[in-house]
Amino acid sequence: MSFPLLRPAAFAFAFLFSATFASGDEPVARCHKVNAPVGLSIRSKPSIDGKRLALLEEGDKVTLAGKAAADDKSKVQPVVSKDTEDPDASWIQISAPKAGFVLYRVGGTSPYEYLVPCK
Repeated sequence: MSFPLLRPAAFAFAFLFSATFASGDEPVARCHKVNAPVGLSIRSKPSIDGKRLALLEEGDKVTLAGKAAADDKSKVQPVVSKDTEDPDASWIQISAPKAGFVLYRVGGTSPYEYLVPCK
């Protein structure tokens, strides 16, 4: 029995898995707040194609997902993903108020961060 579609599907899954679980370089504050006047969508995957799970408003607090820093439990090694459609865009995984992914940063000629650390 042959499954010719399994190999491409397995490759696509492996690529998405590796892109999704690439971590940021430095531990950051676990608590961040939305820095976007129009708000942010929580998505099911790190892409504009991900199902919209919820909408956050400017100033809402989120909890970043990832491995806790060994020396400071208020910091986390975040789960950051590059957008496959826009190489200047990065997504970050959150665990609260609802688990999912939000657009974190856009680089390029007009860089902007959509999440900033809580004060």
